[in-house]
Amino acid sequence: MSNTPNYDAKVQAILDATQPGERTCAITGEKWVQDDEELRWYKEFNVPPSAHAPYTRMQCFTSFFRSGQWWWNKHPVTGKPLISSVHPACGVPVLPDKEWHQKDFQEVQSEVDLSRSFIDQMFELRKRVPAAAHGNYQEPENSIAVASFGDVNSYFMVASKGKNCFFSIVVLNGENSSEVYNSESITDSYHVIHCERMFNCQYVRESKDCLNALFLFDCRNCEFVFGGSNLRNKKYVWFNEQLTQEEWERRRAEVNTASRSAMQPHLERFEQMIQDAVWPENFNIKSENCVGEYLTNCEDSRFVYYADGGARNNYWIAWLIGKAEHNAFVADPASSQDTYCSTALSSCFNTKFSVYSVRCKDVEYCLECYDSEYCFGCVGLRKKRFCILNKQYTESEYWPMIDAIKCAMIDRGEYAEGVPPKFSLGWFPESGAAKYYQSTEEFGRRIGANVFDPASEGAYGDELMTAREVRDVSQIPDDAKELDGWAGVALFDPEFKRRYSLLAPEIALYQKLKIAPPNTHFIDRVHKYIRLGNAPIFLEASCANCSKQVTIAKNPTYTNRKIYCTECYVKYLESK
Repeated sequence: MSNTPNYDAKVQAILDATQPGERTCAITGEKWVQDDEELRWYKEFNVPPSAHAPYTRMQCFTSFFRSGQWWWNKHPVTGKPLISSVHPACGVPVLPDKEWHQKDFQEVQSEVDLSRSFIDQMFELRKRVPAAAHGNYQEPENSIAVASFGDVNSYFMVASKGKNCFFSIVVLNGENSSEVYNSESITDSYHVIHCERMFNCQYVRESKDCLNALFLFDCRNCEFVFGGSNLRNKKYVWFNEQLTQEEWERRRAEVNTASRSAMQPHLERFEQMIQDAVWPENFNIKSENCVGEYLTNCEDSRFVYYADGGARNNYWIAWLIGKAEHNAFVADPASSQDTYCSTALSSCFNTKFSVYSVRCKDVEYCLECYDSEYCFGCVGLRKKRFCILNKQYTESEYWPMIDAIKCAMIDRGEYAEGVPPKFSLGWFPESGAAKYYQSTEEFGRRIGANVFDPASEGAYGDELMTAREVRDVSQIPDDAKELDGWAGVALFDPEFKRRYSLLAPEIALYQKLKIAPPNTHFIDRVHKYIRLGNAPIFLEASCANCSKQVTIAKNPTYTNRKIYCTECYVKYLESK
C-alpha cells in the first residue's frame, strides 16, 4: 500500500503521457533526446521527467562542489576568523566541524505552508541553520582541508588523505607531494594528474607504477625517464629516445629541476609531446558495458565520470566511489544505492533531491543530514525520523503531509529538478560546474547560483588585504634554494587578482624535492591542472587509425588529440 497515493497518481499520469522524443532544455535551450532509457529511470524512481538537459542537471549538481575554494569566514558568535570553503556572502553561518557535530539543529524548524513554495520555505530554513566549515569525513591533524579522509600536516586539501601534502584534490595515500589530482599512492612527487603508485616524479599524467621520472604521459612501470609518452616497462628514456644509462645520467645531471627558467624549455617540449601522443578512447580499466571515463571495475553504467570500487548500474553520474549501485543523475554518490538527482551523498539509500548527506535512508530535499530516515526538506539533522523542515512528526502525521507537499510541489513545477543552485555555499565561478563542466558565469546567473563579488564580506582575509608590503609574484625567486625568508610574505598575483603567501612547509618541500617554485596563486594552479585531464563531457569521435566511431571525454586543454579506439590503441602499444 502506498504512503503517498495522491502523489503516485499524479506522477503515474505524467509518466503515462510522456513519450520518448526530442526535448528543449528550459534553461539553456539545448536540444536532447529523452529516450526510453532515460524514461525508464524516471519510472524506477517514481518521479516526473526533468525539463532540463542532462548536462544542465549535472552542472546544477556540481555547482554545490566547493573543491578548491578557500575563503575567510567568521564564527557567528565569537567572530573568530576561520578558513572555510563556505563563502561569507552566501549568508549562511559556519561553525568549526567539531562544534557543528556537537549540536542538534532540530530546534531550528518551520511549519509547512502549502500555499507557498516549499523550496522557498526550505531556503529560509537553510539560512538559519549553520553549515560545517569543512565537512570532513575524518578529522584531519594539523591541516587545512575539506571533505578530508584524515590528512596530516597538509594544507589546502580536498577529499584527500595526505601526509605533508599541498594544494591537492582527491589524492588518497599521498605523502610529501604537491598539486596532485585524482591520484592514489603518490610519494615525493609534484604536479601529478590521474596517476597511481608514483614515487619521486614530477609533471606526470595518466600514468601508473613509475619512479624517478619527469614529464610522463600515459606510461606504465617506467623508471629513469625524462620525457615519455605511451611507454611500457622502459628505463633510461629521454623524450621517447632510448639512451644508455650513462648518457641518460649525464643529461639528467645537467638539468636543475629547482629552477623555473631551467625547466621552462622542458615544460614546453612536454606539452608538444602530449599534443603528438596517441590517446586511448578512454582510460577505463576492467569496466564492462559502460560509457564513461576513468572507470575502474565498473559494470553496466552509462555516462559516468570517474568510478572506482565496483560501481554497477548507474546513469549520468560524476564521481562514483565504492560499491555504488542503481543511481541516476547524481554527483558523487559514494557507496550509495538507489539515489537520484542529488549531490555528495555518502552511504545513502533511496535518497532523492538531497545534498551533502551521510548514511541517510528514504529522505528527500535534505541538506547536511546524518543517519536520518524518512525526512523531507530538513537541514543539519542527526539520527532523526519523520521530520519535515526539521519539525518532528509522528509516522501517522508524516505521510499525509508528505503526500500533500509533493502534490503541491508538482502543481508548482518544483518537484522534478532537485535542490536549486542558490542553496550552494560557494562562489559559482570556482564551483565544480566551472571546473569540470566549463560552466560560464552567465550560466551561473541563469540557474540562480552565487555570482557575487568574491572579495565581499572579507572573504579574502583581513591580514593579507591590509598588508602594507606586498610583492608581485614576479619577484618570487627562480630557484627553490633561494626561497629562504619568503614564508608568510604577502604576494599578489596580477592575473588572478588575489593575494596569498608561501607556507614554510611548502617551501621546505620545494627545497627537499628540488621543485621549481611556482609564481602564480595556488588556487589558479588548481583550476588549471584540473583542465589537463579529461572532463565529464562526452563526445562522439572517430579513431584516427581505423575510423571506428567511439565515445570520448572532452579535454578542455588538448582539443586536437590523436585518439585511437581500444583495439588500435593496444596494437599501437604492442608495436612500440
